[in-house]
Amino acid sequence: MKKNKRTSMRRAIEENVKDHDLVYLGGFIQQDPYAAAHEIIRQQKKHLTISKTASLPMVDQLIGAGCVDKLISTFTWNLMPTTAHCFVRALTQQIPHPLELEEYSILTLSLAYYAGALDLPYIASKTVMGSGFDGETSGNKARNRLKFEISPFTGERVCLIPPIKHDVGVIQVQRADVHGNAQAWGMMGESRYGMLSCNKIIVCAEKIVDTEVIMKDPSRTIIQDFRVNAVVEEPWGSHPSPLTGVHDLDWPYLAFYESQTRTHEGFKAYLQKWILGVSSRKEYMELITSKRQRELLPEENLTAPTSHGLHSMHFEV
Repeated sequence: MKKNKRTSMRRAIEENVKDHDLVYLGGFIQQDPYAAAHEIIRQQKKHLTISKTASLPMVDQLIGAGCVDKLISTFTWNLMPTTAHCFVRALTQQIPHPLELEEYSILTLSLAYYAGALDLPYIASKTVMGSGFDGETSGNKARNRLKFEISPFTGERVCLIPPIKHDVGVIQVQRADVHGNAQAWGMMGESRYGMLSCNKIIVCAEKIVDTEVIMKDPSRTIIQDFRVNAVVEEPWGSHPSPLTGVHDLDWPYLAFYESQTRTHEGFKAYLQKWILGVSSRKEYMELITSKRQRELLPEENLTAPTSHGLHSMHFEV
Protein backbone atom coordinates (compact mmCIF):
# COMPACT_ATOMS: atom_id res chain seq x y z
CA MET A 1 0.00 0.00 0.00
CA LYS A 2 1.36 3.40 -0.96
CA LYS A 3 2.27 5.84 1.80
CA ASN A 4 0.24 8.96 2.49
CA LYS A 5 2.90 11.70 2.46
CA ARG A 6 0.63 14.66 3.11
CA THR A 7 1.97 16.96 5.83
CA SER A 8 2.15 20.59 6.91
CA MET A 9 4.54 23.10 5.37
CA ARG A 10 6.24 23.59 8.72
CA ARG A 11 6.93 19.90 9.14
CA ALA A 12 7.96 19.39 5.51
CA ILE A 13 10.65 22.08 5.77
CA GLU A 14 11.73 21.07 9.26
CA GLU A 15 12.27 17.44 8.31
CA ASN A 16 13.74 17.84 4.83
CA VAL A 17 15.71 21.10 4.64
CA LYS A 18 18.86 21.24 6.76
CA ASP A 19 21.50 23.92 7.27
CA HIS A 20 24.26 23.78 4.59
CA ASP A 21 21.95 21.97 2.11
CA LEU A 22 22.10 22.53 -1.64
CA VAL A 23 18.47 23.46 -2.33
CA TYR A 24 16.81 23.47 -5.74
CA LEU A 25 13.81 25.79 -6.07
CA GLY A 26 11.61 24.71 -8.96
CA GLY A 27 9.54 26.83 -11.28
CA PHE A 28 10.47 29.06 -14.21
CA ILE A 29 8.78 32.46 -13.80
CA GLN A 30 5.63 30.56 -12.75
CA GLN A 31 5.37 27.87 -10.01
CA ASP A 32 7.86 29.55 -7.67
CA PRO A 33 7.39 27.98 -4.20
CA TYR A 34 7.13 31.23 -2.22
CA ALA A 35 5.25 29.64 0.69
CA ALA A 36 8.02 27.09 1.16
CA ALA A 37 10.71 29.78 0.90
CA HIS A 38 8.94 31.84 3.56
CA GLU A 39 8.85 28.83 5.87
CA ILE A 40 12.58 28.32 5.31
CA ILE A 41 13.08 31.91 6.44
CA ARG A 42 10.82 31.51 9.48
CA GLN A 43 12.76 28.40 10.54
CA GLN A 44 16.01 30.38 10.17
CA LYS A 45 17.77 27.85 7.95
CA LYS A 46 21.38 28.93 7.46
CA HIS A 47 24.34 28.51 5.10
CA LEU A 48 22.21 27.25 2.21
CA THR A 49 23.28 27.04 -1.39
CA ILE A 50 20.26 27.98 -3.51
CA SER A 51 20.07 26.67 -7.07
CA LYS A 52 17.52 28.21 -9.44
CA THR A 53 17.52 29.04 -13.12
CA ALA A 54 15.40 32.19 -12.90
CA SER A 55 16.03 33.95 -9.59
CA LEU A 56 13.24 36.39 -8.81
CA PRO A 57 12.09 38.13 -5.57
CA MET A 58 11.71 34.78 -3.77
CA VAL A 59 15.46 34.24 -3.96
CA ASP A 60 16.05 37.91 -3.14
CA GLN A 61 14.07 37.41 0.07
CA LEU A 62 16.05 34.33 1.10
CA ILE A 63 19.29 36.26 0.54
CA GLY A 64 18.09 39.31 2.46
CA ALA A 65 16.97 37.10 5.37
CA GLY A 66 20.50 35.73 5.70
CA CYS A 67 19.68 32.13 4.71
CA VAL A 68 21.96 31.92 1.67
CA ASP A 69 25.75 31.67 1.44
CA LYS A 70 25.92 30.73 -2.26
CA LEU A 71 23.67 31.18 -5.29
CA ILE A 72 23.78 29.06 -8.46
CA SER A 73 21.74 30.84 -11.13
CA THR A 74 21.56 32.62 -14.48
CA PHE A 75 20.07 35.96 -13.39
CA THR A 76 18.55 37.61 -10.33
CA TRP A 77 16.16 40.53 -10.66
CA ASN A 78 12.60 41.75 -10.24
CA LEU A 79 10.36 41.16 -13.28
CA MET A 80 9.12 44.78 -13.24
CA PRO A 81 11.95 44.93 -14.55
CA THR A 82 14.12 46.36 -11.82
CA THR A 83 16.87 45.50 -9.37
CA ALA A 84 16.74 42.70 -6.82
CA HIS A 85 18.05 44.90 -4.04
CA CYS A 86 18.96 42.27 -1.42
CA PHE A 87 20.95 40.34 -4.02
CA VAL A 88 22.90 43.45 -5.04
CA ARG A 89 23.57 44.45 -1.42
CA ALA A 90 24.92 41.00 -0.62
CA LEU A 91 27.27 41.06 -3.62
CA THR A 92 28.49 44.64 -3.31
CA GLN A 93 28.22 45.43 0.41
CA GLN A 94 28.19 41.97 2.06
CA ILE A 95 24.79 42.77 3.66
CA PRO A 96 23.61 40.78 5.55
CA HIS A 97 26.73 38.74 4.74
CA PRO A 98 28.88 37.90 1.68
CA LEU A 99 27.27 35.96 -1.16
CA GLU A 100 29.14 33.61 -3.49
CA LEU A 101 27.77 33.47 -7.03
CA GLU A 102 28.11 30.60 -9.50
CA GLU A 103 26.75 31.79 -12.84
CA TYR A 104 25.61 29.98 -15.99
CA SER A 105 23.54 30.60 -19.10
CA ILE A 106 19.96 29.30 -18.98
CA LEU A 107 20.71 26.37 -21.29
CA THR A 108 23.95 25.31 -19.62
CA LEU A 109 22.33 25.34 -16.17
CA SER A 110 19.34 23.39 -17.50
CA LEU A 111 21.73 20.82 -18.96
CA ALA A 112 23.58 20.63 -15.64
CA TYR A 113 20.27 19.70 -13.97
CA TYR A 114 19.61 17.15 -16.75
CA ALA A 115 23.02 15.58 -16.14
CA GLY A 116 22.30 15.48 -12.42
CA ALA A 117 18.91 13.84 -12.94
CA LEU A 118 20.42 11.14 -15.17
CA ASP A 119 23.57 10.78 -13.02
CA LEU A 120 25.82 11.59 -16.00
CA PRO A 121 29.48 12.61 -15.55
CA TYR A 122 28.96 15.65 -17.80
CA ILE A 123 27.19 16.85 -20.95
CA ALA A 124 29.08 18.24 -23.94
CA SER A 125 27.66 21.33 -25.65
CA LYS A 126 28.65 24.11 -28.01
CA THR A 127 26.05 26.56 -26.74
CA VAL A 128 28.39 29.02 -24.99
CA MET A 129 31.38 28.83 -27.32
CA GLY A 130 32.58 32.35 -28.01
CA SER A 131 30.25 33.88 -25.44
CA GLY A 132 30.95 35.70 -22.19
CA PHE A 133 30.86 32.36 -20.38
CA ASP A 134 33.79 31.05 -22.42
CA GLY A 135 36.46 32.30 -20.02
CA GLU A 136 39.33 31.39 -22.29
CA THR A 137 38.23 33.80 -25.02
CA SER A 138 36.64 36.65 -23.07
CA GLY A 139 37.30 38.90 -20.11
CA ASN A 140 34.15 37.78 -18.30
CA LYS A 141 34.95 36.86 -14.69
CA ALA A 142 31.79 34.78 -14.16
CA ARG A 143 32.56 31.90 -11.84
CA ASN A 144 31.27 28.48 -12.85
CA ARG A 145 32.46 24.91 -13.27
CA LEU A 146 32.40 24.74 -17.07
CA LYS A 147 35.36 23.06 -18.77
CA PHE A 148 36.49 23.28 -22.37
CA GLU A 149 38.02 20.31 -24.19
CA ILE A 150 38.64 18.97 -27.71
CA SER A 151 36.11 16.41 -28.90
CA PRO A 152 37.78 13.04 -29.65
CA PHE A 153 35.21 12.48 -32.42
CA THR A 154 35.21 15.74 -34.38
CA GLY A 155 38.28 17.63 -33.18
CA GLU A 156 36.05 20.58 -32.26
CA ARG A 157 36.46 22.53 -29.05
CA VAL A 158 33.42 21.89 -26.84
CA CYS A 159 32.09 22.94 -23.46
CA LEU A 160 31.73 20.24 -20.79
CA ILE A 161 28.86 20.97 -18.39
CA PRO A 162 29.08 19.29 -14.96
CA PRO A 163 26.09 17.62 -13.29
CA ILE A 164 24.39 19.40 -10.41
CA LYS A 165 22.78 17.12 -7.83
CA HIS A 166 20.79 18.70 -5.01
CA ASP A 167 20.13 17.66 -1.44
CA VAL A 168 16.50 18.74 -1.60
CA GLY A 169 14.11 20.33 -4.08
CA VAL A 170 10.76 22.05 -3.69
CA ILE A 171 8.20 23.20 -6.24
CA GLN A 172 4.61 24.50 -6.34
CA VAL A 173 2.36 22.61 -8.76
CA GLN A 174 -1.28 22.80 -9.77
CA ARG A 175 -2.24 19.45 -8.26
CA ALA A 176 -0.90 16.29 -6.65
CA ASP A 177 -2.20 13.24 -4.86
CA VAL A 178 -1.30 12.35 -1.26
CA HIS A 179 1.38 9.92 -2.45
CA GLY A 180 3.36 12.58 -4.31
CA ASN A 181 2.37 12.20 -7.96
CA ALA A 182 2.67 15.84 -9.01
CA GLN A 183 1.10 17.37 -12.09
CA ALA A 184 1.87 20.73 -13.65
CA TRP A 185 1.25 22.59 -16.90
CA GLY A 186 2.12 25.91 -18.48
CA MET A 187 5.66 27.24 -18.85
CA MET A 188 7.82 24.52 -17.26
CA GLY A 189 11.39 25.52 -18.06
CA GLU A 190 13.82 22.97 -16.58
CA SER A 191 11.69 22.10 -13.54
CA ARG A 192 11.20 18.41 -14.32
CA TYR A 193 14.92 17.64 -14.47
CA GLY A 194 15.78 20.06 -11.70
CA MET A 195 13.45 18.23 -9.33
CA LEU A 196 14.66 14.80 -10.45
CA SER A 197 18.25 15.84 -9.64
CA CYS A 198 17.29 16.07 -5.94
CA ASN A 199 17.82 13.43 -3.26
CA LYS A 200 14.70 14.62 -1.39
CA ILE A 201 11.62 16.26 -2.89
CA ILE A 202 8.89 18.43 -1.36
CA VAL A 203 5.79 18.87 -3.52
CA CYS A 204 3.58 21.87 -2.71
CA ALA A 205 0.25 21.71 -4.49
CA GLU A 206 -2.53 24.18 -5.04
CA LYS A 207 -4.90 21.26 -4.62
CA ILE A 208 -4.71 17.65 -3.43
CA VAL A 209 -6.74 15.36 -5.70
CA ASP A 210 -7.57 11.65 -5.84
CA THR A 211 -5.10 9.39 -7.60
CA GLU A 212 -7.81 8.59 -10.14
CA VAL A 213 -7.64 12.22 -11.33
CA ILE A 214 -3.89 11.88 -11.84
CA MET A 215 -4.29 8.61 -13.76
CA LYS A 216 -6.81 10.12 -16.17
CA ASP A 217 -4.23 12.64 -17.42
CA PRO A 218 -0.83 10.94 -16.92
CA SER A 219 1.19 13.08 -19.34
CA ARG A 220 0.94 16.04 -16.94
CA THR A 221 2.82 14.18 -14.21
CA ILE A 222 6.29 15.71 -13.79
CA ILE A 223 7.28 13.92 -10.56
CA GLN A 224 6.34 10.36 -9.59
CA ASP A 225 5.34 9.38 -6.07
CA PHE A 226 8.30 7.09 -5.33
CA ARG A 227 10.66 10.10 -5.56
CA VAL A 228 8.69 12.35 -3.19
CA ASN A 229 9.27 12.79 0.56
CA ALA A 230 6.49 15.23 1.49
CA VAL A 231 3.28 16.62 -0.01
CA VAL A 232 1.80 19.92 1.16
CA GLU A 233 -1.53 21.37 0.09
CA GLU A 234 -0.84 25.12 -0.09
CA PRO A 235 -3.31 27.30 -2.02
CA TRP A 236 -1.75 30.52 -3.32
CA GLY A 237 1.67 29.08 -2.49
CA SER A 238 3.21 30.72 -5.58
CA HIS A 239 1.99 34.27 -4.99
CA PRO A 240 3.13 36.74 -6.29
CA SER A 241 4.39 34.56 -9.15
CA PRO A 242 1.71 33.07 -11.41
CA LEU A 243 0.40 29.52 -11.54
CA THR A 244 -1.07 28.68 -14.95
CA GLY A 245 -4.83 28.31 -14.83
CA VAL A 246 -4.97 29.19 -11.11
CA HIS A 247 -3.89 32.81 -10.67
CA ASP A 248 -1.99 35.47 -12.58
CA LEU A 249 1.26 37.25 -11.76
CA ASP A 250 0.72 40.07 -9.26
CA TRP A 251 2.52 42.97 -10.96
CA PRO A 252 1.50 45.64 -8.40
CA TYR A 253 2.88 43.45 -5.62
CA LEU A 254 6.24 43.19 -7.39
CA ALA A 255 6.33 46.98 -7.66
CA PHE A 256 5.45 47.24 -3.97
CA TYR A 257 8.22 44.79 -3.03
CA GLU A 258 10.78 46.74 -5.05
CA SER A 259 9.86 50.03 -3.38
CA GLN A 260 9.92 48.53 0.11
CA THR A 261 13.34 46.87 -0.22
CA ARG A 262 15.53 49.62 -1.64
CA THR A 263 17.27 49.87 1.74
CA HIS A 264 18.23 47.15 4.19
CA GLU A 265 16.05 48.75 6.85
CA GLY A 266 13.13 48.78 4.44
CA PHE A 267 13.64 45.10 3.70
CA LYS A 268 13.71 44.25 7.41
CA ALA A 269 10.36 46.01 7.84
CA TYR A 270 8.95 44.07 4.88
CA LEU A 271 10.34 40.83 6.28
CA GLN A 272 8.74 41.39 9.66
CA LYS A 273 5.28 42.13 8.26
CA TRP A 274 4.99 39.72 5.34
CA ILE A 275 7.07 36.70 6.40
CA LEU A 276 8.10 36.64 10.07
CA GLY A 277 4.90 38.33 11.21
CA VAL A 278 2.67 35.57 9.83
CA SER A 279 2.70 31.90 10.78
CA SER A 280 1.18 30.41 7.65
CA ARG A 281 0.26 31.03 4.03
CA LYS A 282 -3.33 31.58 5.09
CA GLU A 283 -2.27 34.47 7.33
CA TYR A 284 -0.07 35.84 4.53
CA MET A 285 -3.02 35.88 2.12
CA GLU A 286 -5.09 37.81 4.66
CA LEU A 287 -2.70 40.70 3.96
CA ILE A 288 -3.81 40.59 0.31
CA THR A 289 -7.30 42.06 -0.07
CA SER A 290 -10.06 39.72 -1.25
CA LYS A 291 -10.69 42.18 -4.08
CA ARG A 292 -7.09 41.81 -5.25
CA GLN A 293 -7.30 38.04 -5.00
CA ARG A 294 -10.38 38.03 -7.24
CA GLU A 295 -8.59 40.26 -9.76
CA LEU A 296 -5.78 37.70 -10.04
CA LEU A 297 -8.09 34.83 -10.97
CA PRO A 298 -7.77 34.11 -14.71
CA GLU A 299 -10.59 33.61 -17.17
CA GLU A 300 -11.32 29.95 -17.80
CA ASN A 301 -9.64 28.66 -20.96
CA LEU A 302 -10.04 24.89 -21.20
CA THR A 303 -8.05 22.66 -23.54
CA ALA A 304 -9.81 20.09 -25.68
CA PRO A 305 -10.29 16.73 -23.89
CA THR A 306 -7.88 13.94 -24.80
CA SER A 307 -8.60 10.22 -24.51
CA HIS A 308 -5.82 8.12 -23.00
CA GLY A 309 -7.85 4.92 -23.33
CA LEU A 310 -7.86 2.07 -20.84
CA HIS A 311 -4.79 -0.10 -20.36
CA SER A 312 -5.79 -3.67 -21.00
CA MET A 313 -4.40 -6.85 -22.52
CA HIS A 314 -6.20 -8.38 -25.49
CA PHE A 315 -5.29 -12.04 -25.23
CA GLU A 316 -7.46 -12.94 -28.20
CA VAL A 317 -5.42 -10.80 -30.63
